[in-house]
Amino acid sequence: MKNNKVFKMAVTAMFTAMIFVLTRFVSIPVASGYVHFGDALVYLAASTLGGPWALFAGAVGEMLADVAAGYFTYAPATLIVKALLAIPFVIVNKKSEKILTPLTALLTIPAGVITVGGYFAADLIIDKVYALVDIPGNLIQAAGSAVIFIILAAAFDSGKIKKKLFIDEK
Repeated sequence: MKNNKVFKMAVTAMFTAMIFVLTRFVSIPVASGYVHFGDALVYLAASTLGGPWALFAGAVGEMLADVAAGYFTYAPATLIVKALLAIPFVIVNKKSEKILTPLTALLTIPAGVITVGGYFAADLIIDKVYALVDIPGNLIQAAGSAVIFIILAAAFDSGKIKKKLFIDEK
């Protein structure tokens, strides 16, 4: 029997690292920053780990990517936006044996709204000039992350990863 808390800490650390790498190093530069697909792993972490574990992995992984890329001023906003991004997936999919459901696929839409709206609000505080300039890049990021999440979630589900690793409290 595995120690559930230690296991979740280890998987959280793994997701944090993967989110950091996919955000920082698998990115496309745009006018005011970069577009990345780390959000897809935030959705995946939230759909498997749940609760504070997923919030930590998403928020810290992406915030560290901002810091590593030199976007220090966005780090606090990223911490908040990415934690908020995970919440709908945590609420809806925690008890399901599947990661990809019609509902989780649809949750990528409000998640995209959280991303676009959250960074729009942050830009209004940090630098109003970029508030509108950032919207297209954030829309592309949200759409790309949705597609990547659906692909990864389907792959995880075909291997029954969530059931094998995370649903053991019966």
